[in-house]
Order: sequence, then C-alpha cells, then structure tokens
Amino acid sequence: MAKNKEKKTNHSLAYILAAIMLFVVSFINMSLVDLLWGRISDTNTTTGAAMNAINTVDAELLVINNDVLRVINLASEMTNGDMLGRELSEQELISTQAELNQIVENISLEYDNIEAAEKRFEKIKGLSDNTKRRYNHAKALIDTYHTRLENLAVAFREDYSQLGNMNDLYVQDIYPLQVNAAEMLKAAIAINGADTGRKQAMLARVVYLVDFIMFGIMIVGELAILFIARYAKKSRLELEEREKNLAEVGAKLQTSRQNVNALALSNILTGMKNRYALDNDITERLDTDRFVIAVFDMDNFRTINDNYGYDFGDEYLTIVADKLKEDFGRFAEIYNITGNEFCFVFNREISEGQAIGISQNILTCMSSPFVVLNLSVQLTATGALHTYLPGDCSNLNQLLVKLDTAMRDAKRNGGNVLVQTNQI
Repeated sequence: MAKNKEKKTNHSLAYILAAIMLFVVSFINMSLVDLLWGRISDTNTTTGAAMNAINTVDAELLVINNDVLRVINLASEMTNGDMLGRELSEQELISTQAELNQIVENISLEYDNIEAAEKRFEKIKGLSDNTKRRYNHAKALIDTYHTRLENLAVAFREDYSQLGNMNDLYVQDIYPLQVNAAEMLKAAIAINGADTGRKQAMLARVVYLVDFIMFGIMIVGELAILFIARYAKKSRLELEEREKNLAEVGAKLQTSRQNVNALALSNILTGMKNRYALDNDITERLDTDRFVIAVFDMDNFRTINDNYGYDFGDEYLTIVADKLKEDFGRFAEIYNITGNEFCFVFNREISEGQAIGISQNILTCMSSPFVVLNLSVQLTATGALHTYLPGDCSNLNQLLVKLDTAMRDAKRNGGNVLVQTNQI
C-alpha cells in the first residue's frame, strides 16, 4: 500500500510539474509579447508624434514664407505703383495697408503654431541625438528667421515706404534662412525615420528570437509531457497489476471471513444474532444513517446461576429470548450480544417516540416472571436507549461502550429503569 501511495504521489507530482511548466511557458510568452508590443507601440507613438510636430513646423514655415512674399508684393505696390505703374489712390493705400497689417498678424499667429509644435517635439522622449541635433539646428534658423521678420514688421509699422527694397532683403537674407530651416527639418524627419526603421528591425529580430526560444521550450515541454505520460502509463499498469493481485488476495480473504462469520454469527444458546452479526449489519450505517438502538440487561442475573445452576440459567435465557422475539421481532432486529444482554436496532419506520414506548414494554417484559423448569423466576432489567445520528461514533464498539456505560450507571443507582443517552 505504501508503494502504491508513493507511485500515486509521483504521478501527481509529475502532472503538477507539467502544469507548472505550461504555466511558466505561457506566462513568459505573454510577458514577452506584452513587452514587445509595448516597445513597438512606444516606437510608433514616438515616431508619429515627432513626425507630426516637425511636419507642422515645416507647413507653418511654408505658410509664413508665402505670407512674406505677399507682403513684399503689397509693399512694392504701395511704393512703386501697381503692375501698370499707376500710383495707388489714398483709399487703395489704406486698404493695402490694412491687408498688410492682417498678414503681419497672421504671421505672428502662424509662428505661435510653430512654437507650440516645437514644445510638443521637445517633450518627446526616446529620440536619437542626430534627430535632436538636426532639429536644434532647424530651430536656430527658424528663430533667426522670425527675428528678421519681426524687425521688418517693426520697420513696416514705422514707415512702410522703407520696404521698397524688401525683395532684395528677402532674397539675400530671409529666404535662405527659410530654405535651410526646411532642409534641416526634412533631415530630422529622415533621421527619425531611419532610427525608427532600425528599432523596428531590432524588435523584429527580438520577435524572431522569442519565437525560436518559445518553439524550443514548446518542443522540450512536449517531450517532457510525452515522457511523463509514458512513465505514468507504465506506473499505472504496474499499479493495476498490483491491485489485481491484491484484489485476488482480498477476495480469498473475504471468502474465508464469510465462512468464519457464517459459523459465528448466531448465539448457539438463544439462536439470536450475536455481536459479530451486529457489527456486520450496523457498521456501514454509522456514517450515513439515523436510527434508534437500545440494549437491555438482566439485573443480578448471577443469582440465578448461583442459586439454580448454569443449566437453569441457560434455560431461563432461552425462554426470555423466545419471548422477546415473539413480542418485539416485528419492531426491531434483536441481537444477543453477550450472555444476558440483548440489543435492539429498531426498524427505519419506527420513530424515536415509538421506539421509547416499545423499549418500556421490552423492559416490562424482561422484568416479568417466567416459569423455568416448573419454577417461577422474576428479575428486573435495565436498559439504555440512544438515538443515533450520522457520525456520532466511528465504530460499533464506541457506540456499545456509550450504551453500556449508561446502563451500568443506571444499575449502580438501583437499575430497573430505561435511560436515554441523548439526555445524559
């Protein structure tokens, strides 16, 4: 039995290890997938944010440049006349100047958009040093570009006639700044894209490596499970063979035990079932059944043997047993468990109250006078009754000890009474 338990323990341990290994592999796989997905997501988020910010700066810079060209054209008309050389009227000058003011305000708003995009870009983490270097160069050019435009705006507000040579200033000084800044921004975008490509390639290599590792772990796991299954099958076959042998031995022992029990399940004197029969009949009911059981014993039965001899005592017990079977055999299974001690296991349909009443009648019957060999003999009896609940006792011996103890205590107090152990 110890070896069987050890094998079962080994089987359980093997399956537990397989389950743990499967859990670990799954956990590692999910963790790596989550990690890689997080890296990819972060890379895409960083790249998208950087591209969005730089594209915004580049687009706004192009809009500013178009506005500057518009300012140059309007300034030229105000100082040199329209395309036909005609000088503008006073009303036209006022309208043109208002348009110039609006364009200058637009340029200021557009530069605010550039500054907002720059702030977004500068908050982005994980950008390469080359990307940041190109961006910083572009930002310096944009700042210079903005400063030059602000100086022109101040000059325009003071005297728009000073903008007559603005085209030459734009071509020689301002436009190159815008062109260089745009080139730096494009370079920053290209570098950031290249960095993103390298990161994605690296993550792809990691994914391939993880797939390879997980495939290897899966193969090892499958081999381990196959080995465990083969080991478990072999152990199971050995265990089944051992259990088969044990079952055969048990069957032989059971047959022998049944033969012995058949010879010793009844009391030779009274013909009633004995204590061994009671053990067979009631043990299986101890864990599941509710029933009423009672024991009865003659008070001072030794005086019968001492005064009249053992043969007379045996005859007396036989007469009492026959009377009990005749009057109460339909209410309970009756056992003669020791010399003058009788046990009643009441039928299932007998309620507790009915069992108590019947037990009082049993006590009265046993205490009645009996004629034995032409002599009238009368002894009192003492009984103990117990309403058994599932799990009250672990075995029959414990139950009988409880009943016999209650009955002996009653005898010490004078006997001739029925006691209920549940009320003690």
